[in-house]
This record gives sequence, structure tokens and C-alpha cells, in this order.
Amino acid sequence: MKNNQIPKAKPPKSNVAKPHLHYTPSAISFSFEALERTEFFNLDCTCANWASELFDMLKEISKLSKKELLSGKYSNSTYRVHNHANANPPSPLPAGVELKDCYQMRIAKSKGGIHGVFYDNIFYVIWLDPLHNMYPDKNYGGLKKIKPPSTCCMDRDEKLLELEKENQKLKEENAFWESEISEL
Repeated sequence: MKNNQIPKAKPPKSNVAKPHLHYTPSAISFSFEALERTEFFNLDCTCANWASELFDMLKEISKLSKKELLSGKYSNSTYRVHNHANANPPSPLPAGVELKDCYQMRIAKSKGGIHGVFYDNIFYVIWLDPLHNMYPDKNYGGLKKIKPPSTCCMDRDEKLLELEKENQKLKEENAFWESEISEL
């Protein structure tokens, strides 16, 4: 029988050139360590391009320093960076986080944004907000609860559960018939 195990990673044997990256120590980095999913902040209702535009925004902001980003120059840009000193979030903030320390970065016009806090030049993303729930607008439907996310493979996952149950039932039947045969 053929071994269908995934092969172990091995160091490359070729001398592939490393991509030329312009690393700047003061540039903004993003961390998702503090990411929370709540009934108001999650990934439901995103269009097909939302994740792509999120990564485009993260890439562009990663070229800036925290000082540049918060200078006010980007408060009216596509990214519309601002703090939340006067916001009224629909979900409680994580322990130890104060509203005055929170910022929003808009992904693109009408795409919502990300909310989080800075620690040095690292922006810790706390919430993903595709539905604009930090600042809900009655003209656009107001505050909306997020539907629990489903997997793009939900049909496959349901089929796997069904097959696992059938497999278990067949194992039990097999054990029964094996015991019946052994008693003959």
C-alpha cells in the first residue's frame, strides 16, 4: 500500500534569491494576537474583494512609521486613521485596553475598517469591522449583529460528519457479526 503521508519539509537544494525587501525598523507592523470575534465584529458580510483590500491596506500602512500615520496627514485619506476617544463601541473592550488608546484604520471607502491599539510601532488588531459597527449609521441600516461565520467548506464538513457517523455504525455492525461468527 502506498504511503500517503505529507512529506516533511527539507531545506531547499537550490540557491533561490531572497526577495529584496526594504525593512525599516520604525515601520508599522501588525499583530492579530489581540483579535476578538464578537457579535458585532467579525468577518461576516464581506464581499469577495474584502480580504484582498485588507491586505493591500496592511501592506501600504506597513511602509509608514507610527509618527507618520498619526501625524494627521492620513485622517482624511483612504485609510481615514483616527482614534476612538468619543466612540461608543457595541462590544466591551478587552481587559486593560482603554477607548482613548484605540484607533481605526479604514480598509477602503465603504469597506469598514480595523480597530486596535499601538504598542510602540506594532498595531494590535482587536476588531475587524466590515459593517461599520463602531460608528453605525441609521442611513445604512444601523448597528448590525454578525451572523456566526461559516466555512467555505461547510458542505464538505457536513459530509465528513455524516460519513464518520456511518463509519462508526458500520464498525459496530462489523463487531456484532464478528462476535456472532466466532460463536459458531
